[in-house]
Amino acid sequence: MLTVAIVVAGGRGRRMRTDQAKQYIELEGKSILQRSLEAVAAADLVDQIILVVPRGDVVFCRDTLVDRGNLDKMVRVAMGGKNRQESVAKGLAAIEKLGLLPDVVVVHDGVRPFVDPKLIDKSVRIAANFGGALVAVPVTDTIKVITDDGFIRQTPDRRWLFSAQTPQAFQYHTLVDAHRKAEADGFVGTDDCQLVERVGGQIVIVEGDERNIKITTPHDLLVARALLKGVRR
Repeated sequence: MLTVAIVVAGGRGRRMRTDQAKQYIELEGKSILQRSLEAVAAADLVDQIILVVPRGDVVFCRDTLVDRGNLDKMVRVAMGGKNRQESVAKGLAAIEKLGLLPDVVVVHDGVRPFVDPKLIDKSVRIAANFGGALVAVPVTDTIKVITDDGFIRQTPDRRWLFSAQTPQAFQYHTLVDAHRKAEADGFVGTDDCQLVERVGGQIVIVEGDERNIKITTPHDLLVARALLKGVRR
């Protein structure tokens, strides 16, 4: 079974309120993106990695993260698009351009450096068997659905609510077809699962880990630094 991971790192750090793109911020001597790549490369079932970054960062990432990164998996750097969905599509195009025909594709955020490699492997196995896998954690807060004018309309039962994370893993042709359909329809989703859902794909929840945070704000950065010191939230 051939598995290719697409690591998407196209952010520019607006919510981080810094001139430096958030994926390049250092945590204990390594950038967030480098730690994310190392975690993905440590997954036994991942064979190759496509790193998708903004146009101006391709050479920098190839020189600093790939050539000098001591990663034990083949990593290719591809230029991203104007949003996350386009960047994943660019990653899929890079897979096709390389002549690869993977069984499973794993999509992971480049700013989730604390993902457990075993969780990636579990997602790959489930996607291979069922079509798709989404790492997610149960919602612990009470969620309110509101009307356009701000009144509460509904309180859904949180037993059925999960907060989506990455990795998200899919059979290759399922994800390719979902992206092609979304592009043809002019549809932009919030994650790849939403695109696969639109074409009737089956996706299984894989219970994730609260430490698998997405680092997008200064508060997230504080939590990340605490996690590195072994302090849980």
